[in-house]
Amino acid sequence: MKACIYTRVSTAGQVEEGFSMQAQYDKLIDFVKLQGWDLVRVYTDPGISAKDLNRPGVKELINDLKVGKFDAVIVHKLDRLTRNISDLYDLVELVNKYEVKLLSLSENIDTSTPMGRMFVYLLGIFAQMFRENLSEEVKKGLAKRADQGLRNTFAPYGYKMNEDGNLVIVPERAELIREIFSIMINKKWGYHTIAKHLNKRNIPGLRGGLFHGSTIETILKNHTYTGKNHWKLKGRPESERLIRDAEHEPIIDQATFDKAQEIIRRRSRKEMSRSSYQYPFSAIIRCGRCGGPYHGIMHPTNKGIKYYYYRCFNVLKGKCKHSSISEMKFEAMFFEYFNLQHHGISFEEVATAKTDVIEEKRRIEKELERSEQRRKNWQYAFGDGNLPYSDYVALIDEEMKKVEELQRQLADLPVDERPVKITIKEVIETVTHLKDNWAYLERETRKDLINSLFKSITITKFDYGWVITDVDWV
Repeated sequence: MKACIYTRVSTAGQVEEGFSMQAQYDKLIDFVKLQGWDLVRVYTDPGISAKDLNRPGVKELINDLKVGKFDAVIVHKLDRLTRNISDLYDLVELVNKYEVKLLSLSENIDTSTPMGRMFVYLLGIFAQMFRENLSEEVKKGLAKRADQGLRNTFAPYGYKMNEDGNLVIVPERAELIREIFSIMINKKWGYHTIAKHLNKRNIPGLRGGLFHGSTIETILKNHTYTGKNHWKLKGRPESERLIRDAEHEPIIDQATFDKAQEIIRRRSRKEMSRSSYQYPFSAIIRCGRCGGPYHGIMHPTNKGIKYYYYRCFNVLKGKCKHSSISEMKFEAMFFEYFNLQHHGISFEEVATAKTDVIEEKRRIEKELERSEQRRKNWQYAFGDGNLPYSDYVALIDEEMKKVEELQRQLADLPVDERPVKITIKEVIETVTHLKDNWAYLERETRKDLINSLFKSITITKFDYGWVITDVDWV
């Protein structure tokens, strides 16, 4: 009978007694000699995991099996071939199809018999359970390290690891990190634009290569730069990220990081324009019919005069027929609208409602804090013997009813995820003062101001003309 043998060790298993390549080889060779079989080939995969069959040695073994180079495959243990039950099942089906024996010396299994095939499947199930359990334990260990404020990842751009395994700032790279955050906050460029800007200056990336948009995104979202360690499982939502204070020196402060995140959020929600700075209201103007953003377009004349317009993006797609509007007409309507707001024809109650919610939330939170202090005081008094048990229980029961009611009130408050940084009153006053200086401002400055004040300004054209129908401020 023609036979082949297969040996494999993982990196971690190379030093384990009895699992070395040589130990496996010796036992398998002795068995072939004892049986009087002809050894036609030795297949091997040194230092490779058995999580799947994508290994050079196994691939070659399978190809030779299909062309009938041998009659038996001999391994020290089945998990040398694979720990995946699905792959093991496929292998057993394959050797049976080509009438080849699969023998495992340690488990005394021969797949040419029904009993042998049954044991193979059972052992495969246990092998896969071990692998999956090991994966879960590794994840738990990483989560525990992250919860303790320890790092699970390599040093990001701007840092290096010292001999003690701690992050140390690389000054010239840290300065570039600060510049990237500054560009995002002040110029509001996109990831790819920032990457191109750095590449034009021949600034080397983390491993000496080019910067990419994904690299810039990773930098701008990395909490490490604020002096924290963070981690989450790949593919899990951002809300599950563990963020803990760390001992390394921050490159940027938390306020700077938060400003960048707010701009990133607004850009992802299309509340800020990604287009040229020639158009101050691009993407801020919204269509009152389809809800799409208005983007800027420019028509130069033969005399060199530039006329600026805004057009609904969905018009280009044939999904909307709302008219375009000239920038001059929109500006006049914009300033007139806020002039009327300034003189009392306002939607001030919107701001008041938002402010009322914030004040009510603060009131409830203060009441809950006072309640917690009262309960602590009663607990101390009871512990010192100054408050009878029956009185203590009555006070706690009554107080917990109040706490439950306060928590219910807090849960019933309207949820507004964004922080209120500016009231509508402040917006109105700012725009009113802005009108007098508008003509003297650069277009880029105009755009920065508009983006800092508004998320959207919805316009609708009626038979009698254009009207601003809704305003959403930052």
